Amino acid sequence: MHNTLHKRIQHNLHQIKNILQQNKLTFARADKSKTMVIINKNTLKQKIDNFIQENHITCLNKDPTNLYQKQIQQAIQKCNILIDKQINKYLLNMKPMTPQLKVYLKTHKDNQPKPPVINNIQAPSYKVARFTNRKLRDLLNLPYVYSTENSQEVTEELLKLHINENMRLIT
Repeated sequence: MHNTLHKRIQHNLHQIKNILQQNKLTFARADKSKTMVIINKNTLKQKIDNFIQENHITCLNKDPTNLYQKQIQQAIQKCNILIDKQINKYLLNMKPMTPQLKVYLKTHKDNQPKPPVINNIQAPSYKVARFTNRKLRDLLNLPYVYSTENSQEVTEELLKLHINENMRLIT
C-alpha cells in the first residue's frame, strides 16, 4: 500500500515537473507568506534584471571569494593579540562560497520590486563578522536604543511615554 502511494506521488510530481518545463515555468517564494508562486522563467529573470539595473548593481567578471578568504586568513593571523590562536581555525569557512541571491515575489502588489535576500552564511567573512560583533558587544556594552527584542517590549516603552494633545505618535 505504502509503496503504491509513493509511486503515485512520484508519478504526479514527475508530471508536474514536465508541465513546468514544457511551459517554461518555475517556482518562486512569495514575500509575505509561505506561498509558492508559479511564474514564467523569462518574467522572473526580467524582474531580477530590472532590479539589478534600477539599483546600479554591477556583475563581476571573476569570483573574488577565494581572494577574500586569503585576505581574511592573513588578517586573522596578524590579530594574534585580539584573537586567541585556538579560535583562529573556527573563524574561517573551510569551503567558502559566493553568497546566493534569493528572490521573493510580492503577491499583494503588482510590479513592486522586492529586495532580494542574500544568504551570507557561507561567505568568507561571515564567521569573523559574527565573532567581531559579539566581541564588540561584550566590550562596549552599548544600550539597544533603536532595536527591540519583541512587541511586548515596544508596548511597555510606549506606555511610559507622556503624550499631550499637541503631540502625534507615528509608526
